[in-house]
Amino acid sequence: MADRKPKASSVITLGGKGSSLSADSVFAVANGLAQVRIDSSILDKLKSSSSSNRKSPPVKFHIPIPKILTFEESRAFLLALLNKLLLSGSASTVLPVLISNVLNAGSKNLDLGEVEVSAEEVGILDKSCACLYGICGILDYESSALSTIADVVAAMSCEASKADVGALNLMDSGDGLSVKDEVGVASDLKVLLNGSKLVGKVEVDAVSEIPKIHGSLREVVRMVLLRTRVELNSGGKSGEIRWG
Repeated sequence: MADRKPKASSVITLGGKGSSLSADSVFAVANGLAQVRIDSSILDKLKSSSSSNRKSPPVKFHIPIPKILTFEESRAFLLALLNKLLLSGSASTVLPVLISNVLNAGSKNLDLGEVEVSAEEVGILDKSCACLYGICGILDYESSALSTIADVVAAMSCEASKADVGALNLMDSGDGLSVKDEVGVASDLKVLLNGSKLVGKVEVDAVSEIPKIHGSLREVVRMVLLRTRVELNSGGKSGEIRWG
């Protein structure tokens, strides 16, 4: 039986002028919700660069996909690797096109087989950390959604316990002494609970802790987002080892 291919509703273009790979795009491609397109300009650039700068004869190389990865994580890994190769400036067009075709085929078999690559490309493949960045892309997308859901659940909990929500009256002092994420959480919860007849006057200690806990979650999510965005769009240079 042929593999069922999810219907892709959008196209993610890589390598174009001003284009970048986002966590949203990683999630979409990983889950078969978007196709991958390589901009023709980057392919022309790689053709010119690889033909003039290749310093060693090609070798047979097999790109292993870690068995511990789920199917979606494996697709995210290949997408991150594809972008690293395009940004490297020293890869040939063979491997990027092959990865793009495998991702767009929608098959459960993601094995690329043995591919002829240069020593420079082997260095990029070994040092790219694409597996880590692909997973971080998925986590970034899902943690952003989790943060919103957590706030909604907290609001429902306040109603269920008939809690006094006066502790949510936090204000940004503007002097740098207040935590903006905590103030933001409190503000969002007040919006969710606006007009609610279910909140009451029951003193619940946990309510006062919601801004602090959820604010910390927002801070972590934002840090992951910023770091992931940088690492997804940094070129994979041979011999360079980055974090992870």
